[in-house]
Amino acid sequence: MTENQPGDVPFSPVEEEEQEDFTSLFEASSKQQDTRVQRDTKIEGTVVSIGSEWIFVDIGAKTEGAISREELLDDDGELKVRVGDTISAYVVSTRAGEVLLSIKMTAAAGEDAIRGAQKSGVPVEGVVTGERKGGYTVTIFGKQAFCPFSQIDIQSGGMPDDYIGKRFSFRIAEYSDRGRNIVVSRRAIMEEERMRQAEELKKTLKPGDIIQGTVQKLAPFGAFVDIGGVEGLIPMSELAWYRVADVSDVLKTGESVSVKVMDLDWANRRISLSMKQVLEDPWDTVAQRFPEQSVIRGTVKKLMNFGAFVELEPGIEGLIHISNLGMGRRINHPKEVLSEGDSVEARVLSVDQGARRIGLELKHSVTTEESEGHAALQSGDVVEGTVESVKDYGVFVSLPGNKTGLLHVSEIGDGRSGDLRGRFPLDSRLQVQVLSIEPDSGKISLSTKTLKKNAEDEQFKEFVSGRNRESSFGTLGQLLKDKLKQ
Repeated sequence: MTENQPGDVPFSPVEEEEQEDFTSLFEASSKQQDTRVQRDTKIEGTVVSIGSEWIFVDIGAKTEGAISREELLDDDGELKVRVGDTISAYVVSTRAGEVLLSIKMTAAAGEDAIRGAQKSGVPVEGVVTGERKGGYTVTIFGKQAFCPFSQIDIQSGGMPDDYIGKRFSFRIAEYSDRGRNIVVSRRAIMEEERMRQAEELKKTLKPGDIIQGTVQKLAPFGAFVDIGGVEGLIPMSELAWYRVADVSDVLKTGESVSVKVMDLDWANRRISLSMKQVLEDPWDTVAQRFPEQSVIRGTVKKLMNFGAFVELEPGIEGLIHISNLGMGRRINHPKEVLSEGDSVEARVLSVDQGARRIGLELKHSVTTEESEGHAALQSGDVVEGTVESVKDYGVFVSLPGNKTGLLHVSEIGDGRSGDLRGRFPLDSRLQVQVLSIEPDSGKISLSTKTLKKNAEDEQFKEFVSGRNRESSFGTLGQLLKDKLKQ
C-alpha cells in the first residue's frame, strides 16, 4: 500500500467511490458521443442557433452539428424551423472536429459525401436534366446519374415534361467506377414517405371522415384516389347521385376531390370512398323544386313495357306510366309514342320523396288537326263506339275520329255487377256520352249512366206533359181514379 506523501490530502472511502463513478460516467459519455456522431448515421437534435448560411444543432456531442440553411427552406423560400425545434438529420462529415448534417444532401454537403450517402441511404438532391434510353439523366453534385423510368415516380406513364428541369430528392442505388456510374431512385423515397403517411393515417382515419384526395387513376369500375400515403377506391355508384356512364365524364387524373370514408380494411389494403356523400342529396328538396301539378321539361332516358323514365335533372328521374302516354288512345308500348333521348314536357302528378319516386303525365301539345278533331267531339255529345279493351277499372271505347275514351266502372249505369269482359265483348257496339275532354292530355271520359238518367228524365217529362193534358178534361180526383184503375 502506498503511503500518502506530504501535502497529499487523503480521499475518504466515499470520495473515492464518487471519483470512480464520475470517471466511469465521463468515459461512457465520451464513448456515447463518439458513437452518436459516426458518419452516415441518422440522429436527432435541437436547433440552437440560426445564421445566414448555417443552422446549428445541439446533438449532445462535444461540438454542435451544422446544417445548410437552404435545406430547411419551404417552396416559398421561408425557413421551416425555429430555435428550440427538434429535427432529424444524417451525419455526412466529421472532419476537423466539425459535424456536418444533412436532411437531403445538397451540394453544400460536399461531393465526398456521395459514397456515404449510398451506404447509409441519405437522400440526395438532384435535377432531372434530360431523357435518355430507359430513363432520365439526373445531375447530382455536378455528376451525371441515371434514373430508370420505373424509378422516377410511383405511378408509371408520366410524361417527360412532368420531370425534366425539376429538382427532386433521390436515393443512390449504385455508385461505382469513381462516380462514372451512378444509379438513383426517386420512387424509393416516395414509397417510404407513403408508408410513413399510411402509418399516421391508421392512427387517425375512421369511417365517416371527410378528407381531401388526389385522383391517381381512372378505371371502368371507378376511380383510385390518393388520400395521403394510401389509395382508396370510389366505386361508380358513389361518384354522383345520378347514373355515371364513364368515370372520365366526372373526374380527371390529378384532380383534387373531397371524399367521405365509407369503409376501412387495413389488412387487405382496401379503402372505400364516396364522392356523392359529400354532396347534397337532390332528393332532399325535390318536392320544393318539382311541386305537384307543375309542368317541367325532361329527357326520356329509358323505355319499359310499363312506361317511360324521364330525367328531370341529374340524379332525378320520374316515370310516365303507359296509361298516361296515349293522349286518349290505347297504346301497347311507350315506343309507339316516345323514343329514348326525346325532350318532352310533362306534368308532375305525385312526389314520394321517401320512396324516391315521381309520377308524371305527358303534356300533350295539341296540333291544329287535333284541335279540329276535339272541336268536333264535345262534352255532352252522344256517340256510338266500339269496345277496344276491357280492364278491371273500366272499358276503353274506340270513338269516331280515331279517338279512344274510357268508360269508368263508376259511369256504367246498368246497375249490374260481375265481370266487365262478359258484359262488354270486344268489338261490340256501344252508345256512350262524352263527359269531358282534357285539352292538354286529350283524355276523354265517357259515361252510360248519364244516358240512362237522361232517358229517365225524358220519360218523366213526357209523363208530366201527358198528365197536364189530361187535367184539362177532368178533375184531379177523376184522373187519380183512372190511374188507379190502370
